[in-house]
Amino acid sequence: MYGSMFSASVYGVEGRLITVEVDISNGLPQVNVVGLPDPAVRESIERVRAAVKNCGFKFPMERITVNLAPADLRKEGTAFDLAIAAGILSASG
Repeated sequence: MYGSMFSASVYGVEGRLITVEVDISNGLPQVNVVGLPDPAVRESIERVRAAVKNCGFKFPMERITVNLAPADLRKEGTAFDLAIAAGILSASG
């Protein structure tokens, strides 16, 4: 399944639109975040997993790929957690 959400990031004094694309496919349970994320964005998977579980939903135990586009901009901070969670829930049905 595929889900797409929008988020935003601040670069200097400008805001940039970031597309969060989530693909869930069969395979070993793992989550990959691509698109030049910093360590805080990579750690967001654990925050998202806990939030989804505590809201009463089931986190999918499949192969999840999260793409943060455009890939040439560095993504920093925790601003993408909500978009990643919504994308995972949308893609998992």
